[in-house]
Amino acid sequence: MNPVERALHQELIGLLDRLATSVPDGAIEAIRAANPNLRTRLDDADAKLAALRATLLDDYGRWRRALEDLENLWALGAWRSAAAEEPAEHSAALAA
Repeated sequence: MNPVERALHQELIGLLDRLATSVPDGAIEAIRAANPNLRTRLDDADAKLAALRATLLDDYGRWRRALEDLENLWALGAWRSAAAEEPAEHSAALAA
């Protein structure tokens, strides 16, 4: 589980804990039966939350790949710089 997944999991567990302490047993079913509009809104909110979670995880994956790309570019630059200096050092040693 990556850091974003852990954070989202902890947020969701926190929400469930708060709901468990504030909503009496059976209340959700009773509310949904009494108010079908609320059921639709709850279902929509659940779907939206799931979609946002998926988006965050996808974006985090892109973030990680961008970090790796940047690190690789810096490593390539350092390697090229070292390779460019090497012949100059080598010819200086030959001249001596």
